[in-house]
Amino acid sequence: MMRKLPYTITGVVVHGNSLGNTINVPTANIIPREDISGYDKGVYRSRVRVEEKEYDSITNLGTKPTVSDTGCVNAESFIKDFHGDLYNREISVTLLEFVRPERKFASFEELTEQIRKDIEENLG
Repeated sequence: MMRKLPYTITGVVVHGNSLGNTINVPTANIIPREDISGYDKGVYRSRVRVEEKEYDSITNLGTKPTVSDTGCVNAESFIKDFHGDLYNREISVTLLEFVRPERKFASFEELTEQIRKDIEENLG
């Protein structure tokens, strides 16, 4: 059973594999400091706080099984209307609503199509 939402996690933005940049969907990756074991792996509608400003976002909480085999759980957020460098900066991500479970896609192209659909349906 999933814990109650909203739930806020924090962490320092770390370098990922930069695949989001290749499809024009840059993301901020954090390894959450908080215990996320009671939360389902998957995509969430979310809000990211950078210093004193908040942005609508969509976040994948999980292991990114299509593009990674490390098994490391992180939070990867696409932040609507944010432009700038977040590397090595602390951000907070508030998970608002569970959208769908994480899954391994057959190809990066299939994953890309689903990412675009998630953004359109949840961030307009």
